Amino acid sequence: MRLNTLLSFALAAALLTGCGFKLRGQVELPFSSAYVDAPSNSLTEQLKRSLRTSNKTLATKREAAEVTIKLSAPSRGKNILSLSGAGRVAEYRLEYKVNMTVLDAEGKELLPTSEIFLVRDFTYDDTQLLAKENEETTLFQNMEQDALRTILIRLRFAKAAGAAKVQE
Repeated sequence: MRLNTLLSFALAAALLTGCGFKLRGQVELPFSSAYVDAPSNSLTEQLKRSLRTSNKTLATKREAAEVTIKLSAPSRGKNILSLSGAGRVAEYRLEYKVNMTVLDAEGKELLPTSEIFLVRDFTYDDTQLLAKENEETTLFQNMEQDALRTILIRLRFAKAAGAAKVQE
């Protein structure tokens, strides 16, 4: 019995490594210091925390940083997606948007301004008001996390994009 369990785990591990599975880990960023030019909000704080976790120096002045990460204030939207037969809201669409630009020490664009736009749909029920408010809050938090992941992935290519522009 114990041997079968051990063989099962070994087989599962072999299959996972064979398919290329690996834990996500930290994003490798191609710079050592950064200045974050963004309004104070939870996305900005999470970005700064992620940069510190990646052992990047957070500069207090733009001139002291290798790159400047500019973020616009994130905007949240909530639109009615559908109505029930009785004319009540049945579904909402949540939208989360933030713009980012990455500049080098001289102020040249490494990554041009790009928009991160996320959308989530969710069903709504008046009889479950508190639960649906909590679900909406959770969805916005998840969208913010997705936006942070997208920002970090784009930052991985900041130097390569800048080098490509210089060659053109």
